[in-house]
Amino acid sequence: MIKKMIITIILILMSSSAIDESVYAIESTGTISVVSFDGMGYMDTQRYKNKGVMKNLEELERKSAYATNFITVTPSLTAPSHAAMATGAGPAKTGIVSNSFHSTGEKVKDDQSGFSQTLGVTPIWKEARNQGKVTATVAFPDSNPDNASAATYAVYSGGTLADAKLHDLKFTSIDDQRIETLSSGGVGVKEAVIALNIKNIPSKELYVLVTDEKEPAIYLSTDKKELGQQVSTKDWIAVDLDLPDTESTGFYVKLKGDVDNLETLKLFQGTVMGSIYKGPDGFAETISSEFGFYPSPDEIDAFKEGDITRKEYEQVSERFTDWVTEVSLFIKEQYTPDLLFYYYPHLDNELHNFLLIDPAQPGFDMKTFNKNEGYVRWAFQQADQAIGRINSALTPNDHLLIVSDHGVEPIHTRLSPNKVLEEAGLLVKNENGTIDASKTKAYAEASGTIAHIYVNLKGREKRGIVKPEEFEAVKSQIVEIFKDSTLFSSFSFNPSDTGVPAFRLLLGKKDFAYSYPLVPKFSTHSQSSFQPYEKVWEKGMPEYDGMANDNSGDIYLSAASGYLMGKDARTAIEPTEELGSHGGDPTRPRLRPILYAYGPKVKTGELSERISMIDIAPSVYELLGIPAPEFVEGSSIWGRR
Repeated sequence: MIKKMIITIILILMSSSAIDESVYAIESTGTISVVSFDGMGYMDTQRYKNKGVMKNLEELERKSAYATNFITVTPSLTAPSHAAMATGAGPAKTGIVSNSFHSTGEKVKDDQSGFSQTLGVTPIWKEARNQGKVTATVAFPDSNPDNASAATYAVYSGGTLADAKLHDLKFTSIDDQRIETLSSGGVGVKEAVIALNIKNIPSKELYVLVTDEKEPAIYLSTDKKELGQQVSTKDWIAVDLDLPDTESTGFYVKLKGDVDNLETLKLFQGTVMGSIYKGPDGFAETISSEFGFYPSPDEIDAFKEGDITRKEYEQVSERFTDWVTEVSLFIKEQYTPDLLFYYYPHLDNELHNFLLIDPAQPGFDMKTFNKNEGYVRWAFQQADQAIGRINSALTPNDHLLIVSDHGVEPIHTRLSPNKVLEEAGLLVKNENGTIDASKTKAYAEASGTIAHIYVNLKGREKRGIVKPEEFEAVKSQIVEIFKDSTLFSSFSFNPSDTGVPAFRLLLGKKDFAYSYPLVPKFSTHSQSSFQPYEKVWEKGMPEYDGMANDNSGDIYLSAASGYLMGKDARTAIEPTEELGSHGGDPTRPRLRPILYAYGPKVKTGELSERISMIDIAPSVYELLGIPAPEFVEGSSIWGRR
């Protein structure tokens, strides 16, 4: 017996010595998890806690430190906020000045995504890895492992390879080897062929086969020679694609209609997604084997177009939320990282589309309010369920930060800075409606409620046309245009609905106020006291210093509460379709994010002192017990009260 024990111990020691210690925590003292819920603002979270929706968060709060005076960076957008969260530095250093922006030296309107660019300074998961820690990221913004700053283990979206589509199915009879594989002979089979139109692989097809029986069987295949898997109209079906030069690719489908009446049968093909799984040998294969391809986070367009039901739409979102949770907790348990970042986008998506709480918003009535309130409530319930699972997986040595990037404000009106520039003759379009770089002096890159305006400067921009000696004059002209309070004098809310209540709305720093009906309508009545732009900043102004980067515009526009910056529109101002947004002054109450921190090194209770998004990374560096880099601008929050 003793001899067997000795042999077992020797084998264990031999096995452990073969493990690459650089990719496993040598002596696990717990994992520090930073979990971001996009758009989960402090005010809305408090509202749903009061409604009894956030029971798991309330349980976590009782044993955590929680912030009541937490703000993000300017602009209060997803990409800049997460870049600040991950680095401890603001947009001037990270270079992520918006969700989309123009980089110096590029042609006018060649915009960059704030989610795909390499950060200007090192994120904490790479810095900690450089200092001997094991780190991991799952779906976290700005953590693409194909960039230079990858974690030890990384799971990221490989992007959309084909958009979702509802396909009509046209069936024709077949007579080939697939019939022979059916258990009963003599069964007729009909087939419908669907072209998937996958990026760079246009010939890929999906085959739906239905047997001619009293109780028809349905089969689904990506190979014309194979019968495929048997499916039903009740369930979502995962379809894996074996594509060249991709790690793991796939999508979900849902059959809709009556299989007994093939003319009614349709197939909803969800968004085809690529996957990026990067880590030490075997990691990508393990994640792909255990969890499959990176699923689509939502199918909002399909729901709005009526291609899928609300229940089906929720199932898509729930699937992604569960997938992120399961992958993250699997990595936490199996690879015991010192540091783990992961991310949930569904709340932000729901608030952008369904946040209807301000009577000034188009379409506001109690029926629509109650319907949308139910949608948003569901999204907060989903977040709370995820928090419950995360909380249940904590060990005594673990630390957990539940954080969001920003809150969301209700929107009633969309502005188009580019339309304003076009009407001023500074932006010129071709006959096909695209910007003509050879004639355009300036254009705006809008995201959420802010916009960067770039002057097409000769010698700086590719094919720039504004001479250096004209630069200041063009900039001044733009500033004066957007400072003009009569800019939108042709727009007003129609005051004809005198039978409904009116209320007072404050716009911008000048505190303009006026009343208008409960349900706004749009017309050409004059309205002089109207200033939708809250701030117009230029490079060189002290307020602009936090974004002074080659990626930032020469002028920065920030809209007043309730206004969205549109990229393209027929008019300078119009009713909004998007009901919630963000990007403006991060101190505005509805834009403030949440922060809960738990662990053996964290003192519980309220953190009432002002905390900034750039304070998250230095706080995590302290928990890790490693020094923060010199570029970090924030400071640790531990000990603050």
